[in-house]
Amino acid sequence: MNVIARSSAFTFKNQDIDPREVGNQLGVAFILEGSVRKAGSKVRVSVQLIKTYDSFHLFSEVYDRELKDIFEVQDDISNKIVQEFSDKVGVPKSKRVLVTSSTRNIEAYELYLKGRFNLSKGSLEATKAAIQYFETAIRKDKDFVLPFAGLASCYTFLGGSGLMEAGKAFEKAKEFALTSNMMDNDLAETHLSLAKSYFWHDWDFENTGISIKKAIQLSPGTSSIHGFNSLFLMASGKFEEAFIEAKLATKLDPLSLSGKFRLGELYYRSERFVEANEVFDEILAKNPFFKQANIFKAWCHLFLGDLDLAISIFKKIPITVDEHLVFYGGLAFAYYKNLQYDKVFKCLQTFNSEVDKGNLHWLNFNYTLIFRALGETEKMYEYLEKCLEMKDTPLIFVNVDPLWNEFRDDPQFAALLEKTFAPVQKDRMIRLQTDTREVFSINLENLVYVEAQENYSKIVWTDNDEVKEKLLRVTLKKIEDQVVDDAIVRCHRSYIINTKVNFTILGNSNGYCLESDLLKHTIPISRSIGKEIVGKLKK
Repeated sequence: MNVIARSSAFTFKNQDIDPREVGNQLGVAFILEGSVRKAGSKVRVSVQLIKTYDSFHLFSEVYDRELKDIFEVQDDISNKIVQEFSDKVGVPKSKRVLVTSSTRNIEAYELYLKGRFNLSKGSLEATKAAIQYFETAIRKDKDFVLPFAGLASCYTFLGGSGLMEAGKAFEKAKEFALTSNMMDNDLAETHLSLAKSYFWHDWDFENTGISIKKAIQLSPGTSSIHGFNSLFLMASGKFEEAFIEAKLATKLDPLSLSGKFRLGELYYRSERFVEANEVFDEILAKNPFFKQANIFKAWCHLFLGDLDLAISIFKKIPITVDEHLVFYGGLAFAYYKNLQYDKVFKCLQTFNSEVDKGNLHWLNFNYTLIFRALGETEKMYEYLEKCLEMKDTPLIFVNVDPLWNEFRDDPQFAALLEKTFAPVQKDRMIRLQTDTREVFSINLENLVYVEAQENYSKIVWTDNDEVKEKLLRVTLKKIEDQVVDDAIVRCHRSYIINTKVNFTILGNSNGYCLESDLLKHTIPISRSIGKEIVGKLKK
């Protein structure tokens, strides 16, 4: 069962629309209607659960409580809905925590919700307001973790959209992401913030993947997590997986324009330009000032050969969206494709004069495209290298951007990308939480295996060529939930292994096991996943 995201559901706020129409637009079988009225310290919450097919009310309830008890009301409503689905629809109960706020301060929680609402608007002014709300919420409750994650998202948005100098924005985003994750490692929001920080600030794809997997594990029904995962997979060149995630995000939040844009961007980077433009046109029909949709629509028309239209769109971007964001690089490239070389040079002159005013971002990226359009390859590479060194936002997608296709076989281009994106060997330190509240730190590079022993787990690792063991009061399942790493896999109901260890594979498809000089005994592999595990070990 999926729950539609707040941003789509709240589109119908204060509108008198037939439940069947809401069901059709959102693709849902049930809707929860409600109202909240406050009077002093009192609050009245009215809710009704309705089948969209026939408008039948499954249940309705009115809660008259003290405002300080609002979190208990949330819990009660959530549990009653789950009970109704369990009793009448046959949906099994979830063992997950249904409501998470991480504060009991009503005022701080209200400020946090206002911050989230403003952040969802996607504009500079609204994001500034969101920052103020989140900061005030923290002043009301310094232990409230969600506003810290919210601040990380604000600065990530400002840096990624070019509304703030990227380096400064991403540095602040990382600071808040790390703080939120240290405060609470069990919230999906903190792992999502950390994943975004690793991606945008560090261009660290390995840690991005680890953090986003943990976020999905903690909150598999959150559209924003799947949306960001689709972007990460796209940047990694995994288009098939990226489409699956993008479509899931859109299903969970069907009216979200940012979700639709992610799908359109995927079509663009897959060089399916006609399909991409269909998505961008749908977005722009609802919001003509959606900056990213305008930009990518222009690029699509450029690659489709509609050069006059591409030029027209590029020329309007500085007028129709934030004026300090200009895209002379794209305009210059369109003029170059249209054989209007005099206008390419004029773009350079105009851009230089704008730079002198000191209010532009992504300077190196624009210069890279302008000098490419001028045919000055040496200058283009000079600025491209600066872009990559400074981690200019558009270049994180250079490996999947059709704009650079003609340079793929150029050794100088390949060397730059290899230098920038080559994986860096790093420590994989994690902190394992146990049932006794003991915290055990281990570098996953040194882990050999973990063995289940009833309610305990035996950790086996190497330390300067010495094999060490430790028994922890924690189940293997709980360790598996804490360790989100592609190299660490469950190979048997009683074993987790590190696939980077040099194991010897014994047996055949009827049954495999592993041996090593580091082991006192062989480790079995479950037959159902034997081929998968062996394939991973051989790779």
